[in-house]
Amino acid sequence: MALVLRRLIISISAAVVVAIIAAIALAILDLYLSGHNYAEIGKESISWPAAGVHLSIADVILLVLAFAAAGAGWVLSRPRS
Repeated sequence: MALVLRRLIISISAAVVVAIIAAIALAILDLYLSGHNYAEIGKESISWPAAGVHLSIADVILLVLAFAAAGAGWVLSRPRS
């Protein structure tokens, strides 16, 4: 049980750190793009109003990176045999 808890803490910590770094990087990228009259990555691009889902490209990138970091943290923290 302690091993699973340790792996869970590692994977959640990795996901939170990656999400924070990605959010800052995506915000800077969005400011740069909108400042130079390019398409914003913060605009809503995926919409499912019945479920209350409104995601932008930046949101999707952030979610993918966070889930990938959590998965990598889980896999890499497995016990070595």
